[in-house]
Amino acid sequence: MKITLVGYSAEGLLTSSAGGSEWQTALLARCLADRGHDVTFVVTGYAGIEDTVAGVRLRSGWDPDRGLRFVRAATYRYPRLLRVLRAQDADVYYSRGASFFTPFVVRAARDRGAVCLLALASDRDLYPDSAHVLFGLEGSRLSPVVARLAHEVYRKWALPSATWVTVQNREQADACARLGLRHALLPNILLDPPERLRSVEPVRDALWAGNVLPGRRSKGVEVLAELAQGLPEVTFTVAGELAGDAHLAAIERLERLPNVDARGSLTHDETLAAIAAHRLVLNTSPSEGFSNVMLEGWALGRPCVTLAVNPSGLLSRDRLGVCAEGDVATMAAAIVALLNEDDARRAMGERGRRYVAEAHAPATVCASFETLADQAPLSA
Repeated sequence: MKITLVGYSAEGLLTSSAGGSEWQTALLARCLADRGHDVTFVVTGYAGIEDTVAGVRLRSGWDPDRGLRFVRAATYRYPRLLRVLRAQDADVYYSRGASFFTPFVVRAARDRGAVCLLALASDRDLYPDSAHVLFGLEGSRLSPVVARLAHEVYRKWALPSATWVTVQNREQADACARLGLRHALLPNILLDPPERLRSVEPVRDALWAGNVLPGRRSKGVEVLAELAQGLPEVTFTVAGELAGDAHLAAIERLERLPNVDARGSLTHDETLAAIAAHRLVLNTSPSEGFSNVMLEGWALGRPCVTLAVNPSGLLSRDRLGVCAEGDVATMAAAIVALLNEDDARRAMGERGRRYVAEAHAPATVCASFETLADQAPLSA
């Protein structure tokens, strides 16, 4: 099968420090190539000299330095991207998350009579009130108008025109059903953790991993600071880049606390080692698709305590951790309880290992992708 995946960064293929969505797309590309598919990853912008990485061909969508300023998107970049995508003549086109370029992925698929899979990267992808975040324009003077318009095109044309909108969890499936979108579950993909990490005994209590960048959402860093200050007996580790004036007070508060170790940016391997060294994984985001860190924690037998995120009810129904339903005091109490109840924590960890092995293994996810791709293509 000839498959073209489209994303805005090649970091997931070229480095081990990519963000969640980029990492997922790159890992899916690698695993599909391992199964014998002809896989190309098209990067919007410049991806370097055309090359093959881990069996995946890497191509640039456009040259960032070309075109006239202010009008280059309309006159050069997107027309060029559409030509590149059409030239792939793929059987399947795949893109993840809301983006300005998503409609061009759909257009190329329709023009080639191919299957188009548009994957939701986050629960927020479907809703216009967060368009300025989804399209990377938070803080921009253009955000209120341009991002909302882009989201309208994405929501009203791109998503309904896809062969499948793929979802990560039950909540996203329910939202797609309410909006009348043809949807199907395509779980996030996860490799087995290194054998050396599976028997590591944790030496610290709670790990929070994420990047808080200028112009982006805080991922609940303010809640994390409140938790750390209110639980001085608990040791916290923060992995990721913390920056941005909007969240500076919370970041500085965290960095001053003696029970917090702010590690900065870590590679993927370093993050896995950090997860293994902790008893719990924390998530303070108000919303999320399906956190890679949560999955990697479960794969290593580490339960997750969340403020509000509970994908498919797994933390409650399948007892893979605790969701505080948005209440900080409840989250703090859950952290303390699990740290004091070794047997309950280990039982949760074992259930997490089994769940990830059954639902998120590469063979399982790639088989689901292949099933969705073997559908009647879009009409031109």
